[in-house]
Amino acid sequence: MKTIAVMLKDLRLICRDRIGLLGLLIVPIVVIMVIAIATQSSNSGKSIVFPVVNEDEGPIATALIDSFRKHLDVRIVSRADAVRMVADTNQAPAALVLPPELSKRYLAQKPSSVELLTDPAQWQELGAVKVAMLVADRDAASQNDPLDQDLLTVREKSLTSNRLSFSPLEQNIPGFSLMFVLLTLLFGVSLGLREEEVWGTSTRLRVAPVPLASVLGGKLLARWIIGTAQLLLLLLFGHFVYGLRLGHSPLAIVVIATVAVASMTCFAAVVAAFVRTREQVVPVGLAVAFILASLGGLLWPLYNLPQSIQEVARGLITTWSMFGIQDVLLRDRGLAGVSTALLVLVGYGFVSFLIATWMFRYGENNRAI
Repeated sequence: MKTIAVMLKDLRLICRDRIGLLGLLIVPIVVIMVIAIATQSSNSGKSIVFPVVNEDEGPIATALIDSFRKHLDVRIVSRADAVRMVADTNQAPAALVLPPELSKRYLAQKPSSVELLTDPAQWQELGAVKVAMLVADRDAASQNDPLDQDLLTVREKSLTSNRLSFSPLEQNIPGFSLMFVLLTLLFGVSLGLREEEVWGTSTRLRVAPVPLASVLGGKLLARWIIGTAQLLLLLLFGHFVYGLRLGHSPLAIVVIATVAVASMTCFAAVVAAFVRTREQVVPVGLAVAFILASLGGLLWPLYNLPQSIQEVARGLITTWSMFGIQDVLLRDRGLAGVSTALLVLVGYGFVSFLIATWMFRYGENNRAI
C-alpha cells in the first residue's frame, strides 16, 4: 500500500505540470512529422535546381533539356548566372553548358562535349544530378537522341574546390558535431538556470546590485567557451581519424565555429526562458534540437526537403551555421567568403540575447515570464 501511495503521489505531481505532460505526446509527433516529410521527399530530384546554359538552342539541345526536366528543376540561364548559382550562392550543385553548334555537329555525326560546372561540396545533390543525367541518357536512347550515339561527352569542372568529389562523412561529421553542441547548450543553459532556482541562488542574484544582462551574459560566456572547444575538438577528431578536410584557412574555421556556437548559446537562453520547470528541459530541448537539426541540414542535405520548407529553413540558425562551416571546410573559403554567414549568425545571436534578457526573470515563482 505504501508503494501505491508513493506512486499516486508522483502521478499527481507529474500531472500538475501540464505543459511537460503535453510535451511527452506533442514533441515526438512533431519530430516524426518533420523526419517523415524529409524522408518522403528525399527520393525526388524535382527540388534540385539545375541551371542549363543553352548556347546551341537547336533540336538536340531541346531534346536533352526536355529529358532533364523530367527529373530536375531545370532553369535556363546565362553562363554568368549559372556560375553565380553554383559557385557564389550555392543554389545549385551543378550547371550544364550546352555549347554553340551542338545540334549542327551532331547532325553531321561529329562528336561534341558539354561542360558540367559543379560544386562538389553538395556531393549528395551532385550525385542525384549525375543519376538524372544517366536516366536522361536512357530516355534519349529510346528516342534515338545524341546520347545514344555516343557523340556527346561530359567535361566536369569544379567551381568551388580543387576536388571533384567528397565522402558522406564530410557532410555527417560537421552536421552531427553541430547537433551535439546544440544539444549540450540547450540542456546546459536550461538546466543550469533552473537548478539555480532550486538552490536559491537565483533569489540572491535577483536582489544583487548586478544588471541582469551581466549575470546572464557571464553564464552564457562560460557555456560558449565550452561549446566552442567541444565543436573544434569534434572537427579535429574528424580530421585526424577520418581525414575530414579543414579548409585552407585555420583562422576562418575558428572564427565561424566561435560565432556559430555564440549564436546557438544565445538561442539556448531563449529556449531556457520558455522552459518553466526542470522536467520540461528534456522534452523541449530534444524537440528544438531535432527539429532544427533536421530542417537545418545537420542530419541530411537541405534538398531532401520540399522547396517550400527549404525556404523556411534558410531562416534557421542551424542552416547558416552549416552553410558557414561547409564553405570553409569543403569550398576552401576564407573569412571574406563566409562574411554573409558570419553577419547572419552575429545578428541572430544579438537578437536572441536581447530576447532572453527581456524574457528571463530570476526567482519569480520558479518560472520565466
